[in-house]
Amino acid sequence: MSADLPTRNELVEGMTVEIEQENGDRIVGDVGAILTDERTHPEGILVKLKSGAQGRVKRIGPDV
Repeated sequence: MSADLPTRNELVEGMTVEIEQENGDRIVGDVGAILTDERTHPEGILVKLKSGAQGRVKRIGPDV
């Protein structure tokens, strides 16, 4: 989708990110687990937040 999406190498458990869930909602939270094995994904790296929400990373915080 965009070359501006973070790669898997840029993500670390515990960091703050903005994700987009399957229903299109965007939420901010702390990464609990990185679920995508590939270095990149056209729609963003899939993560599970510490809150339990799951979605694809659109931006890295803390300014999100």
